Amino acid sequence: MAKLTEQDFRKELTKGEPARVYLIYGEEKYLVRSYTAMTVSKAAGKKPSDFDFIKLRSDAAIDELFDASEQLPVCSAYRCILVTDFNAEALSEAEMKLLEEYLSDIPETTVIIFSMPTVNYDAGKGTGEKKGTKYKRLTDAAAKNGIVLELAKKSDTALEKHVTAWAEKNGCTINRANAGRIVSMCGTDMTNLKNEVDKLSAYANGREITEDMIDLLATVHSEVRIYALSDCLARKDYNGAYKNLYKMFEQNEKPEIILSVLSSVFVDMYRARVASESGKSIAECAADFKYGRRDFVLKNALANSKSYSTGTLRRFLDAILDADIKLKSSRADSQILLETLIAKLILTAREEQN
Repeated sequence: MAKLTEQDFRKELTKGEPARVYLIYGEEKYLVRSYTAMTVSKAAGKKPSDFDFIKLRSDAAIDELFDASEQLPVCSAYRCILVTDFNAEALSEAEMKLLEEYLSDIPETTVIIFSMPTVNYDAGKGTGEKKGTKYKRLTDAAAKNGIVLELAKKSDTALEKHVTAWAEKNGCTINRANAGRIVSMCGTDMTNLKNEVDKLSAYANGREITEDMIDLLATVHSEVRIYALSDCLARKDYNGAYKNLYKMFEQNEKPEIILSVLSSVFVDMYRARVASESGKSIAECAADFKYGRRDFVLKNALANSKSYSTGTLRRFLDAILDADIKLKSSRADSQILLETLIAKLILTAREEQN
């Protein structure tokens, strides 16, 4: 059949018979789980029979998949096989060919659903190797013989609409500005956003979700706070930088995560700066480093990089690398390492001013 958009996929689910094979994957894991549930409901009913609804693990052998698929349904119209986080890359070449052949001739009473709710499945490049990997071959076979749905991260505008819809479903109201406030504070992960809206809705108890409620109850996502920390450094708001750092300590955020995101922020700034100095556009830089739909990150990074010289950005990255090596190779207190790193970044920035 084909690779479909969300809208076309929903339309397809309303039609009479399900496809023989589905592949559902993408960055937005909340939607992967949601569409997988809808597809299972389409193929196996709202209350799937234990006889006809089979779940297979990611490491299931293809013989196990073939055996489950060949059996006739007992209590339902179809035998539904859900394969979660299937590792096609682990298959031998002979196994991959068998799978491709099988997907072209699935029994009419069988529906196979490949769902990727946790793995970062790249249909174009698989595990980072050259094109033509087994992940891509699985995608091509599923698209040829069934339906493929890729679910990318939503834009902030789309997420605000979801926040509004969730609040209304919970019997509450929220204006667009406050929906945007939740997104900006809690991050773009839809699972996390849904949990935050449910929490705020329970507190509002049928009333409007207000800015005061959001500031009181919303949990600022660690990645958002780390970006806020880097923004404070870019604006030379050093008190704000430490405030964000200590807040992450209070939330028991892993030092490795803090350092990883902080590193990515300054790497983005450096890439954007060097690309600009070399006469390359942001689009070209995004393509070179495979940012995909996240090219906006480089645009923001270029704006933030204007606070520092290229040499200072290099010194920032040297300090971050040094902290990373110490964090991974020594028994030093991780909190002290991060406090020291922020101090080094501040001193480096001040030296440039002088």
